[in-house]
Amino acid sequence: MDNAMDEKTYLTAKEAADFLGITKKYLYQLTHKHAIPYYSPMGRHILFKRHELVAMIERSRVSTQDELIKKVHSSSSSVPNRF
Repeated sequence: MDNAMDEKTYLTAKEAADFLGITKKYLYQLTHKHAIPYYSPMGRHILFKRHELVAMIERSRVSTQDELIKKVHSSSSSVPNRF
């Protein structure tokens, strides 16, 4: 990705698809399902805020096995013993 795209606030559909590593067709499917935030200021063309795409990616982080184990242990130790 070039530096010009790093500085842009709004990305075109092609730029957003390239940024996400998906096809434009799949990007349009996501917009149709309202699974991705987008803007349509002129009715026909859609734009995407770069920081919203980054936030979407960061919300989809998958925990490692070690993190899941720690979470289970920490939540089980906070559960009061009923006996």
